[in-house]
Amino acid sequence: MRTWWMGGLVLVAACSCDEKKVTVEPAASVAAPAPTPPPEPLLVSATWVQQRLTPQQADLQARIEYGPTTTNLEVQLELPPGVQVTRGRTYFALEPSAEPKVHVEAVSVVSEALPVKDLVLVVKGGTQSVKTPYRFGRR
Repeated sequence: MRTWWMGGLVLVAACSCDEKKVTVEPAASVAAPAPTPPPEPLLVSATWVQQRLTPQQADLQARIEYGPTTTNLEVQLELPPGVQVTRGRTYFALEPSAEPKVHVEAVSVVSEALPVKDLVLVVKGGTQSVKTPYRFGRR
């Protein structure tokens, strides 16, 4: 038996001594994978509200406006070297919401001297993220 591949068709020739018979069978079709829908746009606005700033301490509010969203939002603080959190959380999650919401998180940080790098508020949802730096009064 011989098999040939020609332009999407499989030709199969079966040989016997008495007769030659050729059958044509359609090739199995391979379905392309369904396209992945684009990620839901991340509807988030993150800002810092400074309450008090001294060379050794900053009292802040992280204000996060979000929604509507169908995914959880992960919120994380990226601390610069030498900075410690004395009040507030460095990581938390916000539940999905069918309508716009606002979350305010109080944060106090201390350091030996005014930091030279930024405190960064990172909000992640799915594959997207929003980063908002707090510059400790630097421009």
